[in-house]
Amino acid sequence: MIKPKKFLTIMFIPHGQKRTKSLRISYPHFFCLVGLSCLLLITSTLFLVRYSEYRRTLRTNKELAEKVTEFEQAMQAVGKLEAKLRIMTDTEKEGIATGGPTEERLSNILKYIEEKPTLALEDVRALQRKAVLQAKSLEELAQILEGQTIELAHIPSISPVKGKTWLSSKFGMRRDPFTKRRRMHEGIDLATRPGTPIIATADGRVRFAGKKGTWGNVVIINHHYYDLETRYAHNKKNLVKAGQEVKRYQKIAELGSSGRTTGPHVHYEVRKLGKPRDPLDYIVNLEDVD
Repeated sequence: MIKPKKFLTIMFIPHGQKRTKSLRISYPHFFCLVGLSCLLLITSTLFLVRYSEYRRTLRTNKELAEKVTEFEQAMQAVGKLEAKLRIMTDTEKEGIATGGPTEERLSNILKYIEEKPTLALEDVRALQRKAVLQAKSLEELAQILEGQTIELAHIPSISPVKGKTWLSSKFGMRRDPFTKRRRMHEGIDLATRPGTPIIATADGRVRFAGKKGTWGNVVIINHHYYDLETRYAHNKKNLVKAGQEVKRYQKIAELGSSGRTTGPHVHYEVRKLGKPRDPLDYIVNLEDVD
């Protein structure tokens, strides 16, 4: 004898005068539908949990990328400062560690962190090792500089203009604004308001203060140590005399446009053994130079 199938009837009763609708479903089909619903619910829950974890990992990686960027900027600043100090003190010798991560290496790390949903732990550890090398290099430099306070006071290391300035012309080959021919520009031009104080960038003795051809009013300071000399040209007014001892930060002139110029600025030179060097290599407070 065949047993009759058992059914469930689901009734839909609408409001108003509309007819009642019913749905008949067998028990096997009902249980199958319930199972599929449970499976869908579990799958959806797992997906939401995983997606939440994924989003949290992305946020963590983004924060890590920001930290690495900050670290990159700090390491670059430290590296540039160390390079300047080594140039100033003639410690650019083979075998001296200069540590610090390269820009290419850090860019690869940032790209890796942004693209991968996992933390770039090994790369961060690599950065840590680079930081240790940089620290050792700085310790070595500190030992070199220890006891050289007097010598360091005579090394040009700041901007010659007090306050914010605009770098209107760099060191190196350029087109002369008057002759239109390419020629060597042996210093940098820093432009700002006329009358702005020009300061000595290191301790020294004024070798010359007066008018000098197309330079107009110029001050030349000999810094005794490391055979260094600085020159400040196109001044509105010189405030020191030849033979006078000056200190770093001392006001020596007022910025102007004397001599042959296209506008108010100071032409600043650093010379070592009579040969021009890039003054930007000697300016520590470059944040004041736009």
